[in-house]
Amino acid sequence: MEPSSREILTEIGRQLDANVFPHVFDGGVVMPSASDVVSFALGEETDDEQQRPRGPAAGSRKGTARRKGTPCRSRQAGASARISGRMLRTAYEAQVGSLEKVYPTSRVFPDDDGMWLQTQSSVLSGLDYGATFLIALPFAPGFGPRAWGFWNDPGGPLWIGPRHTNFFDGSICAFSPSDNVWTEGGNLTSLVDLYTVWALRHLHLKVTGRWPGRQYSLPPPNEVLNPYYRLAQCKDDELCGCGSLTARYAECCKPRDLRFDLGRLAQDFVRHMGGRLGDRKPPLAIADFATGECTAPRISDVHNLMAPMARTSKQA
Repeated sequence: MEPSSREILTEIGRQLDANVFPHVFDGGVVMPSASDVVSFALGEETDDEQQRPRGPAAGSRKGTARRKGTPCRSRQAGASARISGRMLRTAYEAQVGSLEKVYPTSRVFPDDDGMWLQTQSSVLSGLDYGATFLIALPFAPGFGPRAWGFWNDPGGPLWIGPRHTNFFDGSICAFSPSDNVWTEGGNLTSLVDLYTVWALRHLHLKVTGRWPGRQYSLPPPNEVLNPYYRLAQCKDDELCGCGSLTARYAECCKPRDLRFDLGRLAQDFVRHMGGRLGDRKPPLAIADFATGECTAPRISDVHNLMAPMARTSKQA
């Protein structure tokens, strides 16, 4: 990574730690916000380990930005009013053209239950590789999108995870419907922007060793698992997994978490959740789709269409 790109990445991480959301530009290039004014807040995670921005979905968007270029035109991304029923298909299909103008590599694959989006994001100016997102958009209301992210490694796609991915299919945890950052039938460009910033957080973790920005543990009824979750997932110098805006884990919940028996906590986690933290990974059909070894799988095969997010409060 070029020194200038690392500096940009570090500054974006600093702003995320300060609760300031970055800008996303055409092609999926993330840049620091021009202001340190707080622009979003995060809410509680669900059992899917959601990370949930509140407020602007992705700051402003400026012009067509090459991977190593400098962006130039602005656009505000935000939440849309919820839409339901047969209108979802119309809403999504009508946006394909505008999405392709902003993310030119986007492709659409029709499905009996909805549509797949495959799109690439540069993530950071100067980065030699970007990310590919595979997004399942059901047309039935109440289920929401489910998406997977992969780094475009020369040796083949590399799954982006496991931090802040769903238990246990490894799908992206970037927001929650309750925060009204993005709702069904909403702006598809804003949706990809949110996933792009999620990928940038992973890049920051990879380069600097720490996750940038506010984090959350599991909500009721699984809050009993939070000490194990934090001990296993949170670094000492990251914002605490309890959702604190300012306190690092080492100075917040870690002293109390260390009073528990880690082995017993791990057993409790498996019993309550049905698997281990390390069991998260994309379904084989998604991995094969990412490598181009097969066509897009059926949405019903990789998205739980029996459990609408309206009833479970779960969404990728």
